[in-house]
Amino acid sequence: KNFLSSVNYNGSLIDCHTSRGKLLHTIHDELNQLLTVDYKPDGTQFATGGSDCIVRVYDEQTRKLRVTLEGGGTGEPGHSNRVFALKFDKDDENMLLSGGWDNNVKIWDLRSGQAVRSIYGPYICGDALDIHDGYVLTGSWRADKQLQMWDVGTSELVDDLSWNKELPSAT
Repeated sequence: KNFLSSVNYNGSLIDCHTSRGKLLHTIHDELNQLLTVDYKPDGTQFATGGSDCIVRVYDEQTRKLRVTLEGGGTGEPGHSNRVFALKFDKDDENMLLSGGWDNNVKIWDLRSGQAVRSIYGPYICGDALDIHDGYVLTGSWRADKQLQMWDVGTSELVDDLSWNKELPSAT
């Protein structure tokens, strides 16, 4: 409660207690612009992503780096451009999703440190990624097909969700 975590272009993550107005923690990655942060639902870990295309997962209590997710090896390749969105799966404690400018959503297994699947298509430029009940919702910065739903198990497109450009009050 009363906790705010923010990432900044200068490579810093800042945690504050809002009601007390106190700075609690900072992490600084001077060679990386941090663009996103997400916390595991149980609060034990958090992940950051940014301009260096690498996702880093930290232990909340010790603030130490637990795993670096960059792909390759025996798994799927990692990101090839900036990472703008992260989302831990509340139903699977070992799953983390990431998306960004490379038109890919990566589905990471935290146990192996590898991307196990990719969803190709979404051009994510902000916090436009969610997962619920086996489905991934993406928001893309483009003229059409901005909202899409995907099956997390198959990485297949389930639906292009219509985006009503007129508000009901405009008629």
